Amino acid sequence: MPQTVLESPVVVARENALSRSTQLRLIALTPAVLFIHGFHPFADDAGIYVAGIRKLLDPALYQPDAPFVLSNTHLSVFAHLLAGIIRVTHLPLTMALLITHLVSIYGFLLGGWSVASRLFTKTTERWFSIGLAAACFTLPAAGTALVLMDPYVTSRSISTPLGLFAIAAVLNRRWALAALFVVLVGIMHPLMVLYTAVLVVLYVLVDTGHPRLAVLMGVAGVAVTGVVAVAARHHPVSAAYFTAMQSPRRAYLIPATWRWYEDFGLAAPLVLFTLGAYRAKAGSRIRHLCLACVLLGAAATLAAFLFVHPFGPYMLIRLQILRSFHILYLVGVLLLGGWLGNTLAQRQSTRWIAGALLASAAGGLFAAQRAAYPLSAHIEWPGIPPRNPWAQAYRWIRKNTPANAVFAADPALVFHDGVDSQGFRATSERSLLGDNKDQGVAAVVNPSIAGIWAPQRNAQLGLNQMTDAQRIKRLRPFGVTWLLLNSSASTSFACPYQNVAAKVCRMEDRPPGQLVGATTPVGRGTGG
Repeated sequence: MPQTVLESPVVVARENALSRSTQLRLIALTPAVLFIHGFHPFADDAGIYVAGIRKLLDPALYQPDAPFVLSNTHLSVFAHLLAGIIRVTHLPLTMALLITHLVSIYGFLLGGWSVASRLFTKTTERWFSIGLAAACFTLPAAGTALVLMDPYVTSRSISTPLGLFAIAAVLNRRWALAALFVVLVGIMHPLMVLYTAVLVVLYVLVDTGHPRLAVLMGVAGVAVTGVVAVAARHHPVSAAYFTAMQSPRRAYLIPATWRWYEDFGLAAPLVLFTLGAYRAKAGSRIRHLCLACVLLGAAATLAAFLFVHPFGPYMLIRLQILRSFHILYLVGVLLLGGWLGNTLAQRQSTRWIAGALLASAAGGLFAAQRAAYPLSAHIEWPGIPPRNPWAQAYRWIRKNTPANAVFAADPALVFHDGVDSQGFRATSERSLLGDNKDQGVAAVVNPSIAGIWAPQRNAQLGLNQMTDAQRIKRLRPFGVTWLLLNSSASTSFACPYQNVAAKVCRMEDRPPGQLVGATTPVGRGTGG
């Protein structure tokens, strides 16, 4: 493991300096990260966050589904910040999202550089540290359902770089600055700040010569988790919330349901951090940081496996204790990159191996992103019509249906093959009954909406196989006026848009006529 040097005013000043050439290189690396890992502004969790931004910009949108759309805006300033910037600059939302994504990439690289410059003395070590971080931008963190940085914009796009700046500040023993960055992380993401703050405190205890207190803090964390589990074990849970928690899509919340390779994703970093602490120089920042990471990871793993179970208590499940590995993966990638720069890149004969490892990591994650979004453009540029057929249908809906239209669709649609996790509300700007994506919001973010979500989700189950009479009976009480169906679904309703994957149909109040297998749309769409 590469070593650091003893601190002096000269060393501290050198570490804090960010040369113009370094800034230019980080700026040049930013679009490279974009082209490797892609950009999908309305996909996955971005679909939830962007809908919230749209709602803040236009309160008339999403009236019946406001509880789902606004849940992520209550505890974080992220959506309010983006909406405010758009109001002031008058930028189109899609352009604002792309710019924010590029800024977040640069912030991630700059935060990584700030950490690397305080851990490594050689330029090669620092650049390999940043190079590996750039290559691993979308690396999954064990089985937590998180990646280091998302290929879209969410509150984590801002909180993650801020977390890196907090670590860099605490490495430099600038306690007040570290505390400020932790507070900013909390303003952006009230859950992820918990694990950043714990890592910062553990490092401070180890770095100031109180390792026993750090160990006691880890033990106390496990004990407190156990006390909470016992105290909350009989806390009443509604049937709707129980249903929201039991989805297979929420498996990442319960460590007992993880696959073996996801468990390996917990064990491997702890082993590597332990090895790094053993090999690092006594008293060095690298050793202290590795020890803090081991304590955080071990305590979180022990607490999660002992006290987080499928049938409760659900408060602990909502804390997502193992998401602490997100910040550990960030630190681990930076340390591993520095090690590559120290052991392989220093010799001409082995430098190509280090370069090949970086290229392999970048190539592997590029392939993973293409596999995750196979029917969408790798970079979904503002103003360019979507390639994905479901996104094409959503775009047609935005242009051709009333602003107050309320849609029903298969509640599992967002997770189906071919949809590429494209968010309906974010793209179409139309209301949708609660679906399986909203199930995650009800389970983790805002349990109070579970009672709203469950009846709406249940009413849409089997939508593509229903008769029109069943659709009217089950959906009209929720105010549904339009249907989004598979292109093969049978209906006699008028469907003014259809493509290879989807059709958009107006739900009439009249009793339906004879069902047909393939309707002739009024105006067949092409996704324009």
